Formats: sequence, C-alpha cells, structure tokens
Amino acid sequence: MAEKLKVGVIGPGGAGRGNTLGFATRDDCEVIAAADVSPSSIDALENAMEQRVKGFKKGGVARYIGEYEYLEMLDKEDLDMVGIFSPHSLHDIQVRAAFRAGCSVIVEKPMANRVGDAVHMHKMAVGGGHHLVGGYQRHYEPAYVTGRSVVQSGKLGELKRFEVYMAQRWGAGGWRGDPRFSGGGQPNDSGSHLQDIFMWMTGFLPKSVYGKTDKIFEENGKVIDKYVEINSYSDVVMENGAEGTITICGNTHVGFQEWVILEGEEATLEIRGGLTLISPDGKRESVPTSRPEGYPRSKVDQLVGLVKGDYNTNYTSGVNGIRTSWLTNCILDAGRGPDAKNHVDADELIAAEGSSRAEVKQLIAEAAYWHKMF
Repeated sequence: MAEKLKVGVIGPGGAGRGNTLGFATRDDCEVIAAADVSPSSIDALENAMEQRVKGFKKGGVARYIGEYEYLEMLDKEDLDMVGIFSPHSLHDIQVRAAFRAGCSVIVEKPMANRVGDAVHMHKMAVGGGHHLVGGYQRHYEPAYVTGRSVVQSGKLGELKRFEVYMAQRWGAGGWRGDPRFSGGGQPNDSGSHLQDIFMWMTGFLPKSVYGKTDKIFEENGKVIDKYVEINSYSDVVMENGAEGTITICGNTHVGFQEWVILEGEEATLEIRGGLTLISPDGKRESVPTSRPEGYPRSKVDQLVGLVKGDYNTNYTSGVNGIRTSWLTNCILDAGRGPDAKNHVDADELIAAEGSSRAEVKQLIAEAAYWHKMF
C-alpha cells in the first residue's frame, strides 16, 4: 500500500471538523496533528474520528493548543498538506506559514479578507510550487458545474444582466460577530460563496459597486445590535459592462435561499435549485445537471488529487480567492462609506491594496496557461 499523505489542521472546530473528517476518512490520507486555541475542539475532532475512522483511537492526533502553536505544529510535524479552518482574519498569515513549511493548503472561505492579501497568497503558492485550494464547494456541485459549462458554451450570448441572491438566518454568532476575527459580516461569510460562484461561472471582474449594508438583525420583534454587517444590497457593474444586483440577506425568517440569474443576448440561465434555460420569448427548458467524468468530488478530493498527481486542474485555485475578495471588498467598503449608499471604484480599491486590474488579469491568464488553475 502506498504511503499515506500526512495532514495537519488548524482550527478543526465546527465546519473545520467536517473538512478534517473529509481527509481522515480517506484511505490515502492520515490526519496526524491539529492546532486550536480550544482543547475542546480537538476533543470533539478525536471523538468524531473514533466513530468514523477505522482503527483510530483517542490520542492519535498530536495536539497543539494555543494562539500561535500552529507554528510549532508546522515546524515539528512532517506534513504534506494543511487544512486551515480558522477565523477569517487568520487565513492569510496561516496560509503563508504553511507554504513556508513546504505544505500544500486547503483554506476555508474567504481565502483572504482583503484582495491584496489574496494576491500575495496566490503568488506564494505559484512561486513555491504549492497547491492552494479555496473553500468554495459550489465549484464541485453539479448545478454550478453545468451552469458554468452553459455560459462557456456561448448559448446565452453576451451577458448583459445578472441577479445574485442569498437569504440565510445569519445572526453573527461566535467569532463571526467580532470584526477582529471575521473581517466583515454575512457578505464576507456565506455571501462570499455566491460572489465567488457568480464570477467563476462568468469569468467577470468587478468594475464598480454602488450599495449599502446594514447591521439589522431582528429577534422576537426586537432589533439586536450587531457589530458586523448582516445584510448588503449592491448595484454592481462588471468589467464587460454587464450590470446587476447582488443581495446578501442575513435578517430573514424564510430559511435558506439562493439563486443566480444570468441574462444574455440570446437566452437567460436561472440557477435556483436546478437549472432552467429561458429563451427570449419566455420558453423555459430544464437543463440536466452532471459532474464530468474525472472531475473532483469535493474540495478535499481536489487538493489530495493535486498533491498525488491525479488531477492537473485546480477548480478552486487562488485566482478565485482574488476575484472574490476584490468584489467582496467593494461591497463592504460601499456599506462603510459616509452616505446611505456609496460608490466604490474597483480599480481604486485594488490600487490601494498594492495591485491592479492588469496584474490580476495576468495572474489569471498565467494560472490558466501554466497551471490550469481556473
């Protein structure tokens, strides 16, 4: 049997535990170390692994407890891959530390709170020959994989309008409600998924945002003060001139909803549960969804396959994190402006981060050509 890939994790609590189990339950991986500020997070991980991983016994994971002990883990353990599932504001520094330790990385969304950090992370990955996989699981869901193929096929013609919408009961619980750790509220958390998948399917880059955010969250008829954004309402113009709205709502009682509508000159694609193609005369046609043969099954499978050489295409590479952080920064900065609604120029924003539209486009082109990281 081939030697197993050795995995260390940073922040294996909550969603991080599920991702860690994604590695631990594979025959070709072994989770050997975990770092967290809370011993209970690693206790819960080991309890889950004891139930799910054949032959695993408690104490089988090296424990690194504390704020900076992940550095000790990276120094002491012989790791092939690192899973980074910590609070958002820690992603960029921890990813860079893992690269310097010679590891490939999977990092939860958002890849970085600021687009300048995302650019640096991607450039480190490429320059050091490391694999960087972002935490955007919709890239592996048949509906969105098929939707991207429909867009790229040209069936819609030139895209002119779009609507991106997410509603989720999101009350800024735990560290997500602390701007020091979250870097922004719902638009930077779950909303990041929708901003990402919209740009992955279209290949768009942002041009400008005119919008607002608020911190309104209601419980039992009363407004509860929050420290981070709960809702965002953005009018967005993309580089090709396409215009539309991106709405991320956390103050909702209707349950989880999401959709993406892409309107082209020739047809409209609606992704709302399934896929529907709508002709200019209003005729609706259901589009069967599928995941192509040989396509990664998940973001964990993506990273493992890249490291093993089974895959040569990275469907959630650093360029996706760059695009998403750029658009998310525009949305959040608009909400933090002096007026009820504010305009943010995407080029001015990224220039202040030490990068440019030209650099981002060059990184995307290079990644697609040399590393197939689109």
